[in-house]
Amino acid sequence: MRQTIISNQVSVELLDSKEINFWGINENAFNTIISIILTFLIIFFLYITYYIKLKKTNPKLPTSGYVFIFQLYIDFIHNLTIQILGKRFEKITPFFVYLFLYIMFSNVISIFGLTNPTSSLSVTLSLGFVTFIGIFFVGFKFQRLSFLKKYTINIVTKKQKTIPIMINPLNIVGQLTPLISLSFRLWGNIFAGSLITSMVFLGMNEFFLKISSSEILSFFTAFVLIPFHLYFDIISGLIQTLVFVLLTMIYWKMECK
Repeated sequence: MRQTIISNQVSVELLDSKEINFWGINENAFNTIISIILTFLIIFFLYITYYIKLKKTNPKLPTSGYVFIFQLYIDFIHNLTIQILGKRFEKITPFFVYLFLYIMFSNVISIFGLTNPTSSLSVTLSLGFVTFIGIFFVGFKFQRLSFLKKYTINIVTKKQKTIPIMINPLNIVGQLTPLISLSFRLWGNIFAGSLITSMVFLGMNEFFLKISSSEILSFFTAFVLIPFHLYFDIISGLIQTLVFVLLTMIYWKMECK
């Protein structure tokens, strides 16, 4: 009987620690899902606004304002794609345009008090998995079945023909490097920034409440956090976005042999 009571108490404590909300979803997971949806809606709104304004633009006059800024961004990604991957990859520029925007807004959305989607490892693993699948797609597209020879130990004949003799386990394990590197790098930087900012917020808020019984001074905590949000959310977020996109392009370029 005593064991049953203890077991029930432990179950209740575990249930409380998971912070299950009304929908039966873990609170952190629920906040991440909301942030993902809002990130998508923001990007969707930007695209629709650009399309509407572009249709109203007079082609005989130079573009300005929102259309000009958005076109500068598209040209930047377009030039980056051609410089790294080559002219033959020009058609996938829209993919990198969306990828850059998605990761960027996922990194900086916390300045509005929301959870960074990229602070969740499942989200960054999903993004890394797209790059991972792209490596095989590009490899088979340009190397055909010769792409599989990188996973084998080969010998070269006198006629300069490569013949596989056995599987190379080191190369197979090494193929997981892009997936792990991309996902854990992005997740680690964003999660660490969110954690540090949260710890500073809690510490400063408790400090202000201790020196004053009123909550008026705790209002200044928001101003103290400005430099942290500026660095971890904006500067670091933009850098990690660019790094992820560049590494994706480089990993794909390596298979264009």
